[in-house]
Order: sequence, then structure tokens, then C-alpha cells
Amino acid sequence: MTGKILFVGGTGVVGEQMVRHFRRHNRNVPILIGGRNTDKAAALAHEIGFAEPVKVDTAQPRLGLDVEADVRAVVMLVPDAGLHGLQYALNIKKPYFSIGNWLVEVGAEMAHFIRRPKASTVVLSSHWHGGPTVFLALASMKGLHTVHSIKISAVVDDLDPTGPAALEDMELGGAGALAFSNGRRVWLAGAEAKRTIKAIDGREFSAEAFAPYDIVSLQAASGAGEVRFDLASGVSSSRLRGETIGTEVIVEITGEIDGRQTVRRSTLEFTRGQAALTGLSAALSLSTVLGLAARPAFPPGLYFPEQLMEPEWFLDALKEAGATVRINLS
Repeated sequence: MTGKILFVGGTGVVGEQMVRHFRRHNRNVPILIGGRNTDKAAALAHEIGFAEPVKVDTAQPRLGLDVEADVRAVVMLVPDAGLHGLQYALNIKKPYFSIGNWLVEVGAEMAHFIRRPKASTVVLSSHWHGGPTVFLALASMKGLHTVHSIKISAVVDDLDPTGPAALEDMELGGAGALAFSNGRRVWLAGAEAKRTIKAIDGREFSAEAFAPYDIVSLQAASGAGEVRFDLASGVSSSRLRGETIGTEVIVEITGEIDGRQTVRRSTLEFTRGQAALTGLSAALSLSTVLGLAARPAFPPGLYFPEQLMEPEWFLDALKEAGATVRINLS
């Protein structure tokens, strides 16, 4: 496959991290860094090499690009509010990768895909940090015959530049947060949306229900009747230890092995910040779906990150980048 990979929003906080991680893993793949500020895009392109800046407009058909633009894949690192990025990818029959849209918005994307299911490879990756929570949970479910509940706790450091944005996102996601309770979909609001969670080091935080794509990914994978995700902000465990700002995820799973109930608690800590973890996760998914990770490219279809990679492979890649992963299989 020839052409250049277009990163729309490639100079944003998360976008730049994804571009940098992608370049580290793929030295010889040409890149287009798309944005409104072409000077910033040009500086990043010059730094990473084999890249070009390009002005894009997410409110315009074809993202404002020329018809002759040589695009190999469309990567949306900003909200595709008008779906012009997706339509462009479907029209030119190239892969589409998105981390910028909400779970409550996914219906519009699915409608476009359903109309042309064989046009493009479509990856929806607006999971928390681009997918690590799902992979951690899947690895933690190994050997369980039945999964009853999955509770996710996420702690973002209040000094992390992207921390406040994550909390603001909670207010933009709609009236309430999607969860599963007693085997049914529910929308948590008010007192039901609040929960006390424990950080990796055991400190308690007041958290609030959040609804990234992880909710539906984990319910589909496990069949669990209880699935919820709660987010809190404060001093991360790593900063309290005198180290750098961290982001952490705690997965608590209740299930059964041979009729015996068991509770598992697994954790993931990354001390380079939210943006770096999200960028790395997204770069791994993109490299895999395009066939750049020592495996064939994926055919046209609709995918979440967990359909692209095995949990162990993904988590090992995070460990190589400095993540601390502890999985409880007792």
C-alpha cells in the first residue's frame, strides 16, 4: 500500500504523542501532519523526518484537501463532528482510525459504515487511553468460566495537562454515564454516579462514573451483568512517591472458576502522563491495522483495538515503554 498517513490534529497534546510514537516504530512510512496551524505542523514534520505539514479543515468535504492528495489512511485525533474524515476515508477506500468521538456519538459512524461495509477498514479507538484498560481486563479474565462484574477505577493526576480536559469530558458526554447493572444497560447520574475508589497505593478517592468505549467492549467480551468505569483526579501514586506524574488504572473483576467465586485486582501505572499513554496505545493499534507490526493488514471491517491485538502482546509493548503492569490471576 502506497501513500501517506494523514494525522488530523497531529500537533495537539495527544496527537503529537501519537505521531512521535508512530514514527519511532515506523521509520520509513511517509506522514502528513494535518492541522490549522501549519507552522506548528511544519516544525514537528521537520523534527521527526519523512513528514509534511498540510492544512486541513474538519468542517469541509475531503477535510479541505485536494482531490489528488495521496492519502494512505485517515487518522482523526480530533472530534470528527461532521464525519467528513470518515466520509473521506470511505470515498477513497482507505483505512480510517478515530480516537476523538464519544460513545454516545458512535451511531452516526456505524450508519456510514453499514452503508459501505466493504469500502474501508474502520477502527474506533476512543477508549480510555486508547485501549489499555480493555487489554488489562481481558488479560485478567483468563481462566474464568464466568465473569459477574467488572469495575474500572482510573486516577488522573491533577497536575497532568490533560487531566482537567478528561474531567471536562465527563460533562460533555451527555446526561449520565452508561454502565451495566443487574444485566441491563443503565445511565448513572446523581448519587448513583458517585463511588469511592482506591488508587494503586490504597488511598481512597471520590470518583464519578464515566463512559468511554471500554464499557461496551468489556461487556461484549465478558457477558458480565455489572460493568462500570469511574474516574477520579488528585495526586497520583507515583507523584506521592516523589516520582513523576502518573496515570493509573485499577481493574476489579468478580467471577467464577469451577463454581468457586474469585475476585481479581489488576493494575496499570504509567508515569509519563495521559497523553503519552494514549498516543502510544493508538500508535500500536494503527501500526497493527495497517500491517506494519509484523502481521498482515486488516481487511475492510469495523474494529475496536481488542480485535487487532492479543492482550499479552499489547501489554508487553506498554511495559517496554515504561508501564508497570500487575495482573492477578489467583
